Amino acid sequence: MPHSSAAPRPFAPSTPDPWYPDVLLAELQSTLAALADLEVQYETDRERLEAWAGPEAIKTKFAAQLEERHQRNREPYVQRLADLQCSMIRLMTLEDICSNP
Repeated sequence: MPHSSAAPRPFAPSTPDPWYPDVLLAELQSTLAALADLEVQYETDRERLEAWAGPEAIKTKFAAQLEERHQRNREPYVQRLADLQCSMIRLMTLEDICSNP
């Protein structure tokens, strides 16, 4: 199974909602794209492993290693999404405070 590196990739520009700063939207899109790439690669690797005609004990060991690698690789992106969510909540709260007299 080849090891893949899912790095943030370029994204298509879009019209952000009024309260989304451009940088926050770009970070969100980039992080989601990288996470989606990881998920696709993981599913591809799992399917390839399931189709492999090797011994079941080795397949089980490889499946565990694949799962561990997948969790380790996706954790930084999941954490980044949580951080971005906090930033969005802070921005929404601030906008609510500023728009209510």
